[in-house]
Order: sequence, then structure tokens, then C-alpha cells
Amino acid sequence: MYIVCLDLEGVLVPEIWITFAEKTGIKELRLTTRD
Repeated sequence: MYIVCLDLEGVLVPEIWITFAEKTGIKELRLTTRD
């Protein structure tokens, strides 16, 4: 049996928090662990 795990956020789809921050106007939500 093989199991494949992917981190969907930021790999296959854009970071959801960046879009959420733009919609709500909360700029702090744009920060990621890379920042």
C-alpha cells in the first residue's frame, strides 16, 4: 500500500489567507511562516 500526502495550501492552490486578507482588509493575515 502507498500513501501520498500533499500540503494543498501554497502547493496546489494559492495561499487562502492572502485572498482572505485582501477581502477583509486585515493586512496581518498576509504574513506567512516564510515572512
